[in-house]
Amino acid sequence: MGKKGKQNTGSRADRERAIEANYFARKCGLTKDEALKILKNACRRIDEQAKRRSGDR
Repeated sequence: MGKKGKQNTGSRADRERAIEANYFARKCGLTKDEALKILKNACRRIDEQAKRRSGDR
């Protein structure tokens, strides 16, 4: 029998985001899709705030 090839599972960041979204969904009573959407929007806002702050210097 031959060896199994590595499965393409995506990036580690995507996997960690999915795990966090699953936890958040269970904790708050949301669907996984809703939790993932909330987390993505939160990351965008944090990035935008950081850009604004760095531009002030």
